[in-house]
Amino acid sequence: MKTKHHKDPFNTQCWLCECITDPYQVIAHFFAEAHVHHFRRLIKKLVCHASGAGVYKGCSPGDILLYSKLIRSLIKAAHALRHTKHNAVTITKEDLFHKKYYCSHYVSADAWKEFPRCLSEKEYSDPYRAFQQFFSYRSLNNWLQCWEQVVDNALNSDTTAITAPLTACIYLIKLVEAAHLVDVREVTHVGGCVKNGRPLSL
Repeated sequence: MKTKHHKDPFNTQCWLCECITDPYQVIAHFFAEAHVHHFRRLIKKLVCHASGAGVYKGCSPGDILLYSKLIRSLIKAAHALRHTKHNAVTITKEDLFHKKYYCSHYVSADAWKEFPRCLSEKEYSDPYRAFQQFFSYRSLNNWLQCWEQVVDNALNSDTTAITAPLTACIYLIKLVEAAHLVDVREVTHVGGCVKNGRPLSL
């Protein structure tokens, strides 16, 4: 007798123990796990070690594998949203640092740490542009292979350095920062909990 398998398009079952089919909710759960600055720092360190700085020992391999699965899911969610019809946000220079455009709803949010570091002005106004450019540079499968190689190389001293590490690092950070802006500006809830109805802890 065949077992019926539920579709898991964004591979969330392995880290959330739940199959999420809405890419916006994948992004919401992604940032419910850790802040944007945590992922930015993790990507920098993993790419650095994957490109020849030795084995990464900043946290346990189990944690690294968990976060690698989170980022893999984010890449797939961004791919699903890359052609989403939307209107870019018009942001004046005076309002560039207004928290409503980039600061999350979590009680532990840090406005300075959450401000994007790598996005261009156009990408800041329209984060979907960063998604499009991400997949214009590499295909979905190529990015998934690249990310897997980064994680494998960072945890293994017997591997060769990855190619174009700085470019890969910048693109991956841009992806996370753009997803963060989408989460802040467009996602109203995580699961059944309304974001702005009550402060969520993180």
